[in-house]
Amino acid sequence: MSEYDKTGAEAAEQARIERALTETLRPRSLDSAALERVRTRVAEEWRSVHPAVRSVPRTARWGRWVSLAAAVVLIALAAAWYSKPVSETYTFGTIARVDVGMAEQRVGFLHVEQLKSGDVLKTGVILQARGPVLVTLAGGGTLRVAADTALELTGPTRGVLRRGQIYVDLPPGTHSNGPFQIETRAGTVEHVGTEFEVISNDRLVRLRVREGKVQLGNIAADAGTELTALNDGTVTRGTIPTYGRDWLWVAALAPDYEIEGQPLVGFLEWVSRETGRPIQFADEHARAVAERTILHGSVRGREPLDALSSVLSTTSLTFEIRGDAIWIQSGHAT
Repeated sequence: MSEYDKTGAEAAEQARIERALTETLRPRSLDSAALERVRTRVAEEWRSVHPAVRSVPRTARWGRWVSLAAAVVLIALAAAWYSKPVSETYTFGTIARVDVGMAEQRVGFLHVEQLKSGDVLKTGVILQARGPVLVTLAGGGTLRVAADTALELTGPTRGVLRRGQIYVDLPPGTHSNGPFQIETRAGTVEHVGTEFEVISNDRLVRLRVREGKVQLGNIAADAGTELTALNDGTVTRGTIPTYGRDWLWVAALAPDYEIEGQPLVGFLEWVSRETGRPIQFADEHARAVAERTILHGSVRGREPLDALSSVLSTTSLTFEIRGDAIWIQSGHAT
């Protein structure tokens, strides 16, 4: 046999071996019955290794998907809120008086901060009061907030009263960058140098003017006037006293008056504004004493009439409430 014949025979034999191996090792498709047997066997083996695993009903699986989807939506909303461009903020005021745990500010979608005396209030937050709060306004004057009140601070001199009761005191001479405005369901309340109270609840919006002039929408109200706006759009006008029981909560939140080195007559003017009662002098001597007396000490933490009693006890003067006025008199004269 030649070398060529030997090589050809080897090649033919190699090809035969390759065909045999290919036929033997080629994977064959399983029919449906065989596949089902395999699935059953695998499932039995899995349950034997993991006995705690149970099949979950389709309704339960659907409920889990719904819960997961809701969670994803909530996270997306929160992320969208915090990713919003931060607008410029301004100082609205400073917490002057509040009991611990009685007020908080809501910032953004989820963040809530407890408030304490000395905290600065910025625009863009919602002030929520569970107890009385006294705020010193950045532009001068004070804001008194009753319990169960929510006030959104939208500008350095603007707010939205969502619910509750507030009292604004802007003494003459107060200067700010713009008019102080409180938005309500019944319209915007705007002052013209004054003291006023606003109440907003599910039934009505009520404005009471204690001093100066205020507008509710396009309706003007002077001192001693009450405007009540109902949900049907009707507005009624009435007269009210600027003193008495309805104003006691305001007096309880009166800012402290620093008497040290101040004339008595200036202190009397403060008492008059805080009580809503004019000061009357029973005689010229009483007026002269008030004008020349310089005070010392402190009446911090005392309500106006209590402070008045304490201060006059150090002088030759006394006081008496007659009708709507506070009468200052020498000694015990009547």
